[in-house]
Amino acid sequence: MRYAGLCLVLAGTTAVSAQEPPRPPHVIQVVGMGRVSTMPDLAVIDYWAAGEGKTPDEASGMLAASQKEINNGVSGLFRGAAQITNSNLVVIAVRGPDCQGTNGYNAQPRLNEGACAIKGYLATMQGTIRTPQIEKAGTAVALASQLGARDARLQTFQLANSPAAYGAAIGAAIADARRQAATMARAAGEKLGPIIAMRDQNFRPAEEIVVSGMDTVSVSAPPAPRVSVAIDVNPRPIETTAQVYVTFAIAS
Repeated sequence: MRYAGLCLVLAGTTAVSAQEPPRPPHVIQVVGMGRVSTMPDLAVIDYWAAGEGKTPDEASGMLAASQKEINNGVSGLFRGAAQITNSNLVVIAVRGPDCQGTNGYNAQPRLNEGACAIKGYLATMQGTIRTPQIEKAGTAVALASQLGARDARLQTFQLANSPAAYGAAIGAAIADARRQAATMARAAGEKLGPIIAMRDQNFRPAEEIVVSGMDTVSVSAPPAPRVSVAIDVNPRPIETTAQVYVTFAIAS
């Protein structure tokens, strides 16, 4: 009886091991790269407006007047085809040069007396201009500085519709993957089948342009201002890349 039981176990084991494992599918896996060049159609300009005064109200009033002049001038240059936003409003007390330790990391508070007596106030605000008229962006920077802006700069060029450019890059990446896989299949004497899996390898931010926590300044286009200096700009194309991981079947 013991030997009979042992024979049953061995026979069962032999039957299970005799089953063939499923054959893995015949596939080709490749990484496709795509790149498209698109001329930018949006310019971004940053600047700072400032106002000074003996009191906070005086400094703030000068800032508001300066900002209005800058915005009106730039809006006139672009004939209203610009979005002007602002942020980072700061009104700070200004003390004498002999007052130490009032700024920087771990600064200690100082009473308004002696060398640390408040001399006046400085109000500043950052402005951002976005416009599709990129050919006027350089002139707008010069004009903003002419009208009193501090640290005006042409910050960057962007695409108004970046998802469209990325979609074109994805299409180019898939076409590149198919070319690679077809070459490999021909070299192996096989026929390339359909795509059975695909993964986007790129990290994509939700949007390139995000306006958050800002108030849009609605300015009707005033007459175009007199510009002292006109600056031509010639931006480079924006390169948009994509990478895809694609698995193709080999046709049987």
